Amino acid sequence: MIYVGLDVHQGFSRVGVFNPATGELADLGKMSNEPSQVAAQLARIAGPKTVVLEAGRSSHHMAALLEPLAEEVWMVDPGAVRKLQRRVAKTDRRDAAALAYWAAKGALQPLWRPDAQTLDLRELTRGKTGLTRLVVRVRVMIRALLARHGYECPYRDLLGLKAQAWLGEVQLPDYAGLMLTTLRELLPLLQARAQQFEALVEQEAPAYDPARRLMTIPGIGPFLGLSLAAEIGEARRFPTANHLRGYSGLTPRVHQSGEKESRGPLTKRGNRWLRYAAVLAAQRMAAMRQADPRLKRTFLSVAFRHGHNPGKVACARRLLDLIHHLLCKGEDYRPPAARGVKV
Repeated sequence: MIYVGLDVHQGFSRVGVFNPATGELADLGKMSNEPSQVAAQLARIAGPKTVVLEAGRSSHHMAALLEPLAEEVWMVDPGAVRKLQRRVAKTDRRDAAALAYWAAKGALQPLWRPDAQTLDLRELTRGKTGLTRLVVRVRVMIRALLARHGYECPYRDLLGLKAQAWLGEVQLPDYAGLMLTTLRELLPLLQARAQQFEALVEQEAPAYDPARRLMTIPGIGPFLGLSLAAEIGEARRFPTANHLRGYSGLTPRVHQSGEKESRGPLTKRGNRWLRYAAVLAAQRMAAMRQADPRLKRTFLSVAFRHGHNPGKVACARRLLDLIHHLLCKGEDYRPPAARGVKV
């Protein structure tokens, strides 16, 4: 098996090849990321091939492009590659060669790759989140623009009839008036698109079994259920719930030496969309009266000692433990028995 390392960039990739049989490490230079150019370059390499590339923004697209051209396609953790490269100089040539070499030596392992349905559901939930943030951003920009010119809108909903009538009477000078008109045109359009994506989420969530299972947890609706399920993917790939916690980046940094041990801020390494959904779910459960009592106790215990935000993070970690159990066991949520009652 010949190992091909690809250091992928926006318009091109650097190609490095390592042959374990001969120990030869070769650099094939740059190639365009156009499908025809990728196929032509890989065709020059004789024999069965394993193509290795780092996980990144366009890695899923590139991996799908490479599937018909190689026997195996690996996506590997960029952090693991950096730990193996102990060199002062960092170049594309060295990066591509390192991917091929360390994969052949067994120091790199392929990451799990989601299927087409999971990737599509991620685009849906992430798109809905992005559109909602844009709506909030435009609302903030309108209020900030008005405040700079001495106006304060007395209405909470800027798209309401009274607010629209009030905004129509506001006259701002020069480019400020043009900006206000532009923002008022953008706001209803973005709001309509966000509502469209929300309707699609409510349609898809019950039909996706992992999301439907998570929706049985009190406080988790269609959006959070679908977001958590799509970002986690195949839950059994995590041997324990601690591995899922680590994947979310909600675990604290730990430095231990001898009898001394210190814990720092969150690592925030892993899936940031999963981290966002888990904390958002924990925030909702913290405000609920009928939340899962175990999650509620975790939040209250930590929030009393350390504050509201650390309490939400602790609740999110405990929620991931519950989610891992439900998805791996294939069970729906069941409320725990009351304390002191034997069942």
